[in-house]
Amino acid sequence: MKAALLTALQQLEVAEVETPRAGPGDVIVQVKACGVCGSDLRTFRYGHAHVTFPAILGHEFVGVVSEVGEGVQGLLPGNRVIASPAVPCGHCLECVAGRYNRCDNLLSIGEDLPGGFAQYVRLPAQAVSRGSVLPVSPALSLEAATLVEPLSCVLNGQELVNVGIGDTVVVIGLGTIGCMHLVMARLRGARRLIGVERERVRVEVAQRFRADLYVHAQEQDPVAAVLEATGGRGAEVVIVACASHEAQQQALAMAAKGGRVSLFGGLPKDNPMVLLNTNLIHYRELLVVGAFGAPFPILYKAAELVANGAIPADLFISGRFPLERIQEAFDAAAQAHSLRVIVLP
Repeated sequence: MKAALLTALQQLEVAEVETPRAGPGDVIVQVKACGVCGSDLRTFRYGHAHVTFPAILGHEFVGVVSEVGEGVQGLLPGNRVIASPAVPCGHCLECVAGRYNRCDNLLSIGEDLPGGFAQYVRLPAQAVSRGSVLPVSPALSLEAATLVEPLSCVLNGQELVNVGIGDTVVVIGLGTIGCMHLVMARLRGARRLIGVERERVRVEVAQRFRADLYVHAQEQDPVAAVLEATGGRGAEVVIVACASHEAQQQALAMAAKGGRVSLFGGLPKDNPMVLLNTNLIHYRELLVVGAFGAPFPILYKAAELVANGAIPADLFISGRFPLERIQEAFDAAAQAHSLRVIVLP
């Protein structure tokens, strides 16, 4: 099969590699589309502790089952499917509790295991048996289905901070994930949405998602802008959807008393420390949480939202490239005006 190999930092090569075969309990999927995620771009540029060259990246994939291993039930060749990239051990305390995204021994397709920037991908038995694979509705296009996995992460993050009816929600960082947070918060009943972004072109692109207020952080103090917009109270929910130390500091300052803050975007592992005013957490009784991946049941909820049109997939997909042009796909995905770029193996 053909696959895009990351052979060195910022170097992708399309080559012939061995096609995976299904062992007991495994499922082989012929990949039809795979999104270029921000984490793919970071690994492409800077590497990843779990990625060894040559590597096949890509975890936002959708395709058609081509082979099932012995013992697999409920999946047949020809089924259109999506899958979580999480491969849990199934034995640690987190797995026993069903929180597979928090597995102590977690492996990830597209990092530890070969990913979806290839014509075929193997889904391991320990993930398949725990419900990581789900059929794609006939009403859902395969390209739109690539949005299900990132949307599940967004939905998990919003459930952790309980975004709900009447909330003012601030989203800092208006890339694909930040814009998904805007759409999801509205669906969950948020009364007012405020988007904050440093890049002017991203502010302009995000206008299509109809937040009530957009703050260009290079021209305005975002904390002052949020406080002014809320009559000095602050926002009930603040979601940091970017890898920014400054944004995490600002999030605490713009949260209302009793507010909830989601540190959704991870920081570089070689520079993860942030100086926070913890008196804001103490005296305002703020709840500050992280978010990573999503439990498998939330993947199913996200699939329903995309399938029924609640998530406007056409507004998120910025470009499509064949596998042979994956370098161009990564270049396009890195542009500030892009949202999700899709690779078509």
